[in-house]
Amino acid sequence: MPRDLGDVLHLFAPELGPDVDPLTARRPLVGIPFARPDAVRSALLWNLAVEASRQSARTALVAPGALGGAALADAGVLGVEAHRVEAGPSMLVQCADEALRRLTARGRGLVLAAFPAAWLQKGADVAPLMGWTLVFVRPDESSLREAAASLEAVASQSPQARLGVTVYGVRSLLEARDCFEHLALGLERRFGSSLTSYGVLVDDVHLSRSIVTGRPIALANAHTPAARALADVATLLLGDE
Repeated sequence: MPRDLGDVLHLFAPELGPDVDPLTARRPLVGIPFARPDAVRSALLWNLAVEASRQSARTALVAPGALGGAALADAGVLGVEAHRVEAGPSMLVQCADEALRRLTARGRGLVLAAFPAAWLQKGADVAPLMGWTLVFVRPDESSLREAAASLEAVASQSPQARLGVTVYGVRSLLEARDCFEHLALGLERRFGSSLTSYGVLVDDVHLSRSIVTGRPIALANAHTPAARALADVATLLLGDE
């Protein structure tokens, strides 16, 4: 049966030597740059990790404490490995790689690694986090500008990277589409890179409540639009492993 070369490339990677670009490898390690600490995006990260775990993927959440916030403290009791890393990009990459090897050695695994967007300027130090990049973005000028800067930084250094976006805090699907198209067209025009949509989270009070109560939406409010949207985001990510 025909098989895409990318599906078997990892079998030959040791023999290919140093010419193999690690950014083209299909690894279930998702780098999530944050322009600055943000409670809502941290809650999204936490809820997404929990939902991936609920969908039978061994999941780890790796982040500096300033970005992960309460998510890192709470995720561990919800079936998600949580790792707080404070020693800079090299240590975070090492922690994420170790978690990835440990999880995938036992089957299906996913590592979500959040880090400051400013680290994207460190090049090789964060290269393993650029192979698959996901950005959370709101439909406002400041958030769009920050998301575009992160995506363009990855595209300029890693042309083969997979770039994705999850739009949240929108009032309508039309608003989400406009937000996505703004980012996608900019990437295509400047770098010839494509952008993948990883779902939409319509503005929902239950996301804010999950921050206050410390309970993930999937467990506290399973039948809400936010819970269904987060399940869709996790499904899309796991489907792209």
